[in-house]
Amino acid sequence: PEHRGDSVRVETSGRINPGPFRLSVLRKKNKQAVATFLTHPDDKGKGGWFLMLMAPPEADENAPKLKREVTLVLDRSGSMAGEKLDQARAAALQVVEGLEPDDHFNLIVYNEAISKFAEGAVEASRENVLKARKFINSIRVSGGTNIHGALKAAITQPPVEGTLPIVLFLTDGLPTIGVTSEKRIRENIAKHNRLSRRIFTFGVGVDVNTPLLSRLADDTRATASFVLPREKVELKVAQVFRRLAGPVLAKPDLVPVDAAGEYDSSRVDDVVPHDLPDFFADGQVIVTGRYLGKKPLRFRLVGDDGDKQRSFRFDFDPKGKRDPFVPRLWATRKIAVLTDALRDLGADTAMRGLTGDGIDRNDPRVKELVDEIVRLSTEHGILTEYTAFLARDGEVFRPQAERRETARDHYVEKAIRQRSGASSVNQDWNLSKQKIAGSLNPTNRFLNEDLVEEEIANVQQNADMAFYKKGDAWIDSRAISDEAARQPAVEVAIGSKDFDQLVDKLVATGRQSCLNLGTGLEVVVDDTRYRIR
Repeated sequence: PEHRGDSVRVETSGRINPGPFRLSVLRKKNKQAVATFLTHPDDKGKGGWFLMLMAPPEADENAPKLKREVTLVLDRSGSMAGEKLDQARAAALQVVEGLEPDDHFNLIVYNEAISKFAEGAVEASRENVLKARKFINSIRVSGGTNIHGALKAAITQPPVEGTLPIVLFLTDGLPTIGVTSEKRIRENIAKHNRLSRRIFTFGVGVDVNTPLLSRLADDTRATASFVLPREKVELKVAQVFRRLAGPVLAKPDLVPVDAAGEYDSSRVDDVVPHDLPDFFADGQVIVTGRYLGKKPLRFRLVGDDGDKQRSFRFDFDPKGKRDPFVPRLWATRKIAVLTDALRDLGADTAMRGLTGDGIDRNDPRVKELVDEIVRLSTEHGILTEYTAFLARDGEVFRPQAERRETARDHYVEKAIRQRSGASSVNQDWNLSKQKIAGSLNPTNRFLNEDLVEEEIANVQQNADMAFYKKGDAWIDSRAISDEAARQPAVEVAIGSKDFDQLVDKLVATGRQSCLNLGTGLEVVVDDTRYRIR
């Protein structure tokens, strides 16, 4: 009642996914960080999945504000000539003009050599901003691409106390000068990044090492962005930089604790993301994971607000209502984490499809990761460019061993061996969406290697179940395993007493909507396979 005057407007222009619309409102009290939980229990009653929505605390007006130290690193190699350089200049000017007076900044441009605007970050005073304009407008292109040298110069410059150090790194090419090994660049940057500078990366065009840019960002609590050929550089940079306004909590850490406040790892598992991003004003952080047991538990969030370490407590009671989208959202993010690990295996291989260190589908590391991805993808109906084959031509109904072998071939050829070009850009573009997914993707849309959006037919996500098309019938994913497929289905006629009992069981778990898929439907209830006729 006290918020009777508040209203929410939902824009319905453009594409709308099917299903109900739910609004979760986070109400702040005393300017503290707040969180809300959505849950879904598993069928065995031993735990389930949770989704945690967190809003950051408001900064204490009497405490020093956490300011930013922003270093913009621009590629000026020969391939940046023309429109790319014009857009990069425009992006740099937007960033510099968007700084607060108490922020600090620096500019670094690179080809085979490294040039700095200043030895270290300077205050964003009007005088320094005017000087930065001249520096930006004087940038000219030539030479190669010394990615390692430019990154090292950015992360080893003298620190500015009391700031959140941010690097915005832009390149349109592969490393060609200095250290060029993907693995060595990552290792060296991790070694020298003693101040934990966040490295937000921007890959312009398709001639970039996309796994390198993605991992540099992920390893530093940042994000990677890829500017496709039809997109504008300055818009992508501006979108990211706008989200970085007003940092309120740096180096956040979220852990489950017991009643005494001690770390308790026995109640929570498979939390994604493992490392939280920094909290910014008006932002939201989404965490997904698995919970064990039925008793209430507690999370503790700690972080640095620029003045002191702050701590917040969130109580979680898993006895909430069933929210069937929660496990699917968790699985979406989990599949992205596992795919990222496969991409990492290719860091030592030669580029453009050569086998390099000999990684193939029989490598035990590949087998473990891909087999788990196939299990999650099949169970939840979450298919990607690597596993789209499962929904085509009845491939999902082939023996499990054959499905896994085909998937391993796809991951080796694409995820591991493709490190640059359009067929690599699309992979990391898709992964970046999956890692931060905050809504479902019911049609399994993804960007293909032609950089065109594609959808996958013959699979339906329904409640917390997935169904695959077989002829005119839809088959529950739980009936697809080799063991389940050997068991005869119990036929149930619509309108019969057995059908009514089956409907009651589906209603009890919120799964009755699957009946819309029509006759021929095969659904698993209480470990029994039913065919509706």
